[in-house]
Amino acid sequence: MGEKLKRMGQMLRGEDGALLLVNEDKQVFKVHEVVVVVWEMCEKRTEDEVLKEVASQSGLSLEQVKPAVSEIIAKLKEVKLVG
Repeated sequence: MGEKLKRMGQMLRGEDGALLLVNEDKQVFKVHEVVVVVWEMCEKRTEDEVLKEVASQSGLSLEQVKPAVSEIIAKLKEVKLVG
């Protein structure tokens, strides 16, 4: 988990105001604001650093945020939005 993450792709807003993440393969994913916040935090931070930042900003404990944030990061990696 000590490896720095790299944010990939870009964020766009759909005509209806929806948040969209687009990977380098031009695949478009409609996402919740929380996913965008985590995605933006991934640039040049480790997963542990992202977890600590989310916990700090949300006022929740590391144990509370870890399952959801780790899953979001794993999914972002899976669809090539984080490397």
